[in-house]
Amino acid sequence: MIINNNTIEYKEKLEIQYNQRMDTLLTELPDYCREYEVFVRDRNSLKTRMEYVFDIYNFFKYLVKKLPEVKTVSDVTPKVLENLNVSDFDNYLSWLSDYKFDDKDDNEKAKTNSPASKKRKIMSIKSLYSFLSSKGYIYANPSLEVTIPKIAKKPKEAIAILTTDQCDKLLKVIDADITKAKNKISQTSTVKQTPKDLMRPHLGIRDKAIVLLILDTGLRVSELCAINCGNISFNPGYIDVIRQGDGDVIRTSDRVYPSLRVMDILKHYMYDARDNIGANEDNFDALFLSSIHRRITPRSVELMVKKYGSEALGSDVHVDPRVLKATACDKMETVK
Repeated sequence: MIINNNTIEYKEKLEIQYNQRMDTLLTELPDYCREYEVFVRDRNSLKTRMEYVFDIYNFFKYLVKKLPEVKTVSDVTPKVLENLNVSDFDNYLSWLSDYKFDDKDDNEKAKTNSPASKKRKIMSIKSLYSFLSSKGYIYANPSLEVTIPKIAKKPKEAIAILTTDQCDKLLKVIDADITKAKNKISQTSTVKQTPKDLMRPHLGIRDKAIVLLILDTGLRVSELCAINCGNISFNPGYIDVIRQGDGDVIRTSDRVYPSLRVMDILKHYMYDARDNIGANEDNFDALFLSSIHRRITPRSVELMVKKYGSEALGSDVHVDPRVLKATACDKMETVK
């Protein structure tokens, strides 16, 4: 199956951004770091490699801050790394709990790291050391003695499944939000209507389309956000999507067939609400748009669903896109 080129372009744009960011960092780092990035290409995805390089860059910035002989990140030679000891790494882990690169800069916000983030950063550094050792850059590998931060495993909670009644309540809250937004416009004089007020009903239509689409097809949020207008056919009714694999699994193309109800709300959104929200030049074909005219992000969808879920079902019932997806999948299994 051939996926619309614009969807491919969206994924390629992300890859270009990752490559540009990584290349900027590698330009500042010593040459062996670029060799390292090439070394791990076959083992890790582009996003993972970028995170590794970013973690290494931040570690080198820490060394600039702590070691008098290191003036810039490019001064971190293999010998400097080889001469570090376990205490240096323990101090680095402690520093990551609450740090600033420039203590004198009042505008720089202090950063923190969870145990999981600390673990990833140490694993990135250990990966670099492993490369340096395998290529003969260093003979001693002090990172082997580093204790990896332990992460307390949380018991896996079963994802909630919404009942039909709960789904109806969720959609009614969205409908009520749309009605409220329309009433506010009709009751406000034209001169007092703000662009935000005028956009609100159309954003409500967008929200309803998103919730219905996930409930109907079980799409992941990342898959939904990547949909372009060109991926949709209303006759016959289907949407071409790129399925997001787990971890570094290669993405695959797929075609989903939403119900008539969902296709109707999508048509309403696409040919009316979306035009009123408006897309900027870089996101001209993105299906779901944010209030700032860009492709909506997974985080925005998550916050939106949680907001409506809390209003409809109360704070005791946790509702997020994963719950909607699980509800859709449960319904599909029941139909089989």
